[in-house]
Amino acid sequence: MFQSFEIFSQHRCGTMERWKHDVINHKELIEKRSKIEKEIKDWKKKSDLDVVYNIPVVFHIIYENENENISIEQIQSQLNVLNEDFNRMNSDANQTPDDFVDIAANCNINFCLARRNPSNDSTTGVTYTQTAISSFSLYDNRIFHDSLGGKNIWNPKKFLNIYVCDLNNALGFSSFPGGLESRDAIVINYTNFGTINLSPPFNKGRTATHELGHWLNLLHIWGDGNCGNDQVEDTPVQNNENYGCPIHPSPTCNNNGDMFQNFMDYTDDACMNLFTEGQKDRMHATLNLQRSEIIQSKGCSYPYEDIGINENISPVNNQEYCGYNIELITSLFNYSNSNINKSNIYFKIDDQEIQMIEWNGNLLPNSSEEVNLGAFSLTAGEHSLLIYSSLPNGFSDLNRMNDTLLINFSIVDGTPLNFNIQADNYAEENSWEIINTNDEIIVSNDNIISNQLNTFSYCQEIDSCYSLVVYDDYGDGICCDFGNGYISINNQIYDGDFNSEIEIDLCSISSLNASTKENLIVIYPNPSYGRLIIKSEMHINKIQVLDITGKIILEKNCNSKIETLNLYNSEKAPYFVYVTTKNKFTYHKKIIIQ
Repeated sequence: MFQSFEIFSQHRCGTMERWKHDVINHKELIEKRSKIEKEIKDWKKKSDLDVVYNIPVVFHIIYENENENISIEQIQSQLNVLNEDFNRMNSDANQTPDDFVDIAANCNINFCLARRNPSNDSTTGVTYTQTAISSFSLYDNRIFHDSLGGKNIWNPKKFLNIYVCDLNNALGFSSFPGGLESRDAIVINYTNFGTINLSPPFNKGRTATHELGHWLNLLHIWGDGNCGNDQVEDTPVQNNENYGCPIHPSPTCNNNGDMFQNFMDYTDDACMNLFTEGQKDRMHATLNLQRSEIIQSKGCSYPYEDIGINENISPVNNQEYCGYNIELITSLFNYSNSNINKSNIYFKIDDQEIQMIEWNGNLLPNSSEEVNLGAFSLTAGEHSLLIYSSLPNGFSDLNRMNDTLLINFSIVDGTPLNFNIQADNYAEENSWEIINTNDEIIVSNDNIISNQLNTFSYCQEIDSCYSLVVYDDYGDGICCDFGNGYISINNQIYDGDFNSEIEIDLCSISSLNASTKENLIVIYPNPSYGRLIIKSEMHINKIQVLDITGKIILEKNCNSKIETLNLYNSEKAPYFVYVTTKNKFTYHKKIIIQ
């Protein structure tokens, strides 16, 4: 369809000549265009979407003298024309002949000045470059390069690049979709750009409208050949391009009149006033196929990706921790007004090397997510943790004041004892004490809540042997007539079926090496979206998942070393997973379903 082109005697548009020139050195463009045509036809057959598209635009003003130094007001006047013409809000829409009114289209395509640049810094959407080049020709690629007197093109997959300069042999030209990415832009002669203080006949900004049609894959309405094919069904076949402003009807090729009012003909600006429904479909197909990335671009919104570390879950500032192993858990917070899908998290313990993990997820605006950075072994004494976030969604973080936390904490010698009491209906009857071998009370607590998993921790001194005593004033334990209570210490579970008290030797529990115990059973990923994998060095006998009230939401009998849990239908919340092995070893871990 592009094999036969005529050299135009009048350069109303240089797009086809420019494309023909590129094909000389890039023969693969012909096959690529054929493939694009097939994709467009297939898309049109299966899609009837009618959505509004927003495209960010950057105007590159390349000037040698002040006459070419286009004002912001002139740029805005051109942007207004584009938005009017592509949404059928142009004041001359009422000039469309009755023959064509029914197929005249609101294309639902909006254009905005880019508010962020490819580096995610804020921008006006306009760049100014003074050059020593007096004018650029139709085939001059210097305009696309800083080093050659032009301006480097912004990522054309994310931005529509429109260059304005002294173009000496055409009013304008454009790239087609699928062309050379380094030149994927529109170029307009400054004397027919915008609408302010310009002389007819090209004074209404329609050169840019026409070239933007090409950028969205529209062909000239006459198909660039005598009675040619522009690949749009509702535009009349016509003999050739029209100039000036003919009188309607002006029939050719056995039609009832050329559609010389179409923005893709060569008539004067004042004579153009419509795109058709067929052209709209073709442009929408292009935006969903070859130019799909630009409609996902955030270029129209201010660069406000802002992620930060709002708190550290573990360790907490100025807290003391027992034992030598500590789990680093931090909290990412999305301070911006759009979703954040990835970020880098850097952290440094004391004078060790900085470590980095890449977080991936879907963090909604004004929400946070816990991130587990791993477990680390530290010596007793004072420590510091420096942690900070960077590169939300791969962009620069605009507010670095909330990125960083410095946590100071200490480690003391001892064996950490983490124990839970799942209370029954009458927790007011319960209390606990930790006592030494002389029955002296080391610590005690009676603040236990009914029907909840009550969590406590204690640091037992090295080489000390204490006992945990849990009391029930009523003498019927915490199981089983009035609830299913139990006690767990460092992942070992003790039955709540006792009378007035139960005494548990903490020394025997402490003797189980903590690192060995942690490696016996692994549950991951955590946090999870609902699928959990449990790996054990021993055969698993039973798995229970409890919510924070102690209610069993899943129970599974097993006989393997690897199990998979499906919690996709569970609410997003914390849960406790209890794993019991064949040799009666019990392990539990808090997990987060997100």
